[in-house]
Amino acid sequence: MWKWLVGIVIGLIVFGVGAYYFFMDYAAEKVMEQVSTTLVANEEEVNKLLEDPEIKKYLEDGEEAPANLPFTTKEEAVKVVSKKYSVNEMVEMRDKVREGLTSEEKEEIYKDLQTKLTEEELHALKVVALKELKKNQ
Repeated sequence: MWKWLVGIVIGLIVFGVGAYYFFMDYAAEKVMEQVSTTLVANEEEVNKLLEDPEIKKYLEDGEEAPANLPFTTKEEAVKVVSKKYSVNEMVEMRDKVREGLTSEEKEEIYKDLQTKLTEEELHALKVVALKELKKNQ
């Protein structure tokens, strides 16, 4: 009897941890989508990023990523974002994105990203977002 009870408890813990990581990845993915959408709408930001020859080569030719970026893949970006936000913040952001965002809400999310991420992380997030957009076009 105790073996069954322990087995069920362990199974629930494993399920809970798996669900937590799945949810965090999903929510972080939504944040990434929002950054991509916001970035594309802001041509000035895109042009500013493309002024850097290393980033331009990385985005257009697929050359090696610049060394000054703390991360260069979507997966790494998701990990960084999920470490910076609590579960409740991710839920709120996911719900906002799901319902559709006004320009004010987009700006609010962007400002929040600016407070949670370092300049280097935000810059890398923008580069990854542009890379993902180019890949999906």
